[in-house]
Amino acid sequence: MRNVLTILKKNRNVCGIIVLMLISFCFAMFQGGFISWFIFYTFLPFGAYSMILLFYPLQAFEVERRISKHECQAGESVDMTLVFSRKNRLPLLYMVVEEDLPMELEKKTLVFPGFKQSFQLTYTLENLPRGEHVIQSVRFKIGDFFGLYEKEATVHAPLKLTVFPAYQELNYKQLEHVFDQGQVGTTKKIQREHSVVSGIREYQPGDQLSWINWKATARTSEIMTKEFEVQKNRDVFIMLDEYASPFFEEAIVLAASLVHALIKKGMDVGLTSTGSMEVVPAKGGSKQRRRLFYRFAKSRATHTSVWNGKKNKGVVPSNASVIFIVSELTMEKIEGWNAFTGNKAMTVFCVKSQGDFTGEEIRAKSVALARGIKLVFFEQGHLQNERTEVKANER
Repeated sequence: MRNVLTILKKNRNVCGIIVLMLISFCFAMFQGGFISWFIFYTFLPFGAYSMILLFYPLQAFEVERRISKHECQAGESVDMTLVFSRKNRLPLLYMVVEEDLPMELEKKTLVFPGFKQSFQLTYTLENLPRGEHVIQSVRFKIGDFFGLYEKEATVHAPLKLTVFPAYQELNYKQLEHVFDQGQVGTTKKIQREHSVVSGIREYQPGDQLSWINWKATARTSEIMTKEFEVQKNRDVFIMLDEYASPFFEEAIVLAASLVHALIKKGMDVGLTSTGSMEVVPAKGGSKQRRRLFYRFAKSRATHTSVWNGKKNKGVVPSNASVIFIVSELTMEKIEGWNAFTGNKAMTVFCVKSQGDFTGEEIRAKSVALARGIKLVFFEQGHLQNERTEVKANER
């Protein structure tokens, strides 16, 4: 009895429906006649339905989630299907289904189950933003004919959707101009030195047939090649500036584009960032590309930086080439780059349009060029090389 009273206290609208039923019944008893009893019996099914919904077990619903793909690129769409099943056939007038999604992916849909024991809802998540999106549960509610009473429940149905960043197919001639100072070397397939064999590894695009270890290939059923000691001078490390700015997403696109282009050309690429300084060792191949893209998917802009040019000097191997990717130029960053790389040549990619520089950024750009820092701008998916200013400073 106490449980019933507790439920009624929490659902005052149902109490109002009960009062209306009692009033119509009393009116029919005292007034009598066809009209008064007609009003009572007309209202009775609707009131009884509301009372049944009060004790209807929504938690008995089972929800199965199906998705067309668990991984995609930013800007793509995925189809999501929710399959609802229950053990009874109580007619449900409507059901409002709301996904427990991130703010940018909010989804609310109205369905009409009727007498169905099993029904499904399919919708499309369009223009997905980059990131690792975790969907925890499904929230839905039902109500009566008058809208006076609604009942809500949440069913746990977890799902993880990984959205990798979009990338541009960079022009390889532009990349050759970018690296024309010998920092990274050529973007052609690398012909590795092979004086001492140090081990074996999986085959990567660009490996010569003479490097294949046929015994290991037969043993593992995968093409294995010899690993040589003299390879480290071909490593490329990308340093991503994760400081929050309006161009942060463009910086992610640029980083992903560089990783795609360099690995496609057979280079070993590593990654670190100013937000965590966690280093992904330089490697090549499709597995490394996926590893770096997954890191980009989880990357978040921050207003704090754990990077210090002097303190973090040993984070990246000294014989590796470093590419900095930033969305703004400051004197503090220039000083940090110099402390980090010493007198080594470096390339800095900036995703900000040259026409949008402030006075301070213009001064920082001049200082960077005077110190031999090569600046490359990334605008609307294209590389804009600062060739004239670099040549002027090389004289």
